[in-house]
Amino acid sequence: MKSVHHLIIGTKAQFIKMAPIARVLQDEGSAYRILDLSQHGSLTAKILDAFDLRPELVHVLPTGKTVGTYGQMAWWALRACQRLMTPRNKLRKQLVHASAGTALVHGDTFSTLFGLHLARRLGLRVGLVEAGLTSGHLFDPFPEEAVRRHVERHADLLFPPDEASAENLRKRRLRGAIHNTGYNTGRDSLSLIARHGTATGPSPRTVLTLHRAETLARRMRLLQVLSHVQQLAERLQPISFFLHEPTRRALERHGLMAALATDTRFRLKPLADYPTFIQILMGASFILTDGGSIQEEASYLSTPCLVLRSTTERSHGLGTTAALMSEDPRHDLEFLESVERRRRPLVPSNCTLDAAKKVVAAVDGETEATAANPDGT
Repeated sequence: MKSVHHLIIGTKAQFIKMAPIARVLQDEGSAYRILDLSQHGSLTAKILDAFDLRPELVHVLPTGKTVGTYGQMAWWALRACQRLMTPRNKLRKQLVHASAGTALVHGDTFSTLFGLHLARRLGLRVGLVEAGLTSGHLFDPFPEEAVRRHVERHADLLFPPDEASAENLRKRRLRGAIHNTGYNTGRDSLSLIARHGTATGPSPRTVLTLHRAETLARRMRLLQVLSHVQQLAERLQPISFFLHEPTRRALERHGLMAALATDTRFRLKPLADYPTFIQILMGASFILTDGGSIQEEASYLSTPCLVLRSTTERSHGLGTTAALMSEDPRHDLEFLESVERRRRPLVPSNCTLDAAKKVVAAVDGETEATAANPDGT
């Protein structure tokens, strides 16, 4: 009998990229449990509904709210640390009962870090989905690069999305078994939604998102990015700027919101749910973002994308559909418009879930091997 599978998830992006794994388990009839760390707790129900998931859902931390400020993040981290200090037997009884096996964590956020140590406290093996990505700089982006490297060192299973990421892991001679999934599970997520999604009305010509701490924390950096975008706006307008709550707060804190709100080239929009936002991306002509996941989604859709960062750990689309922000807006416009001229829009509706299936197969194989040889001899 297969053990219960555990997915430890905290953020919206993690839920989205782990959803295909949950779907594979669900379609196979395998028992699976999501341990919700509630970093974006108010969104959990909507995401589960969007992917038609019916897991055993366990709230590790109080749910109902989404972390949107540095103060809330500090409070969330404090509660997470307190949870880890719960006596082990009590923690196991509350979260996993008598089940053993492997817990999957994802990516490079504080939820990933907490998920690793929670799994260890529960006596579970740990698998890291989307392993091996790297910017090559420990402190850029920070703390994401440092978190990913730490979790990779301690994980039992590593799931890189491509051969380049797998090779990054091999060079470091890590202890975890490496299983290349061939592509990122985010592509499976996009396919699931695109297959069932419906148009939400006319799409904006250009989509803009900013949410990374490295962009928002420093006023000079945020001004630099916005100035660059404003120079692009003459040719790319109207630009729909989808505002994460931390983004809205940063713009207000730095005194930039009023000018944006009156700039007729921009349309300030509330953050859309994932299915709606994917439909918006599918219809957009251009994407401007500092987000790695959106860069990745743009590459699947063959949409011209300017990554508003100086470095990125992702290779998706770079040099073909995507480019890092340069110092010259004219150069960036030429790139985006040249991609748009030769673009053939794609709709990734061929939903094979191959990457998610490889993760599940590897976890099941390791679990069976451990059960057959529990002492490792």
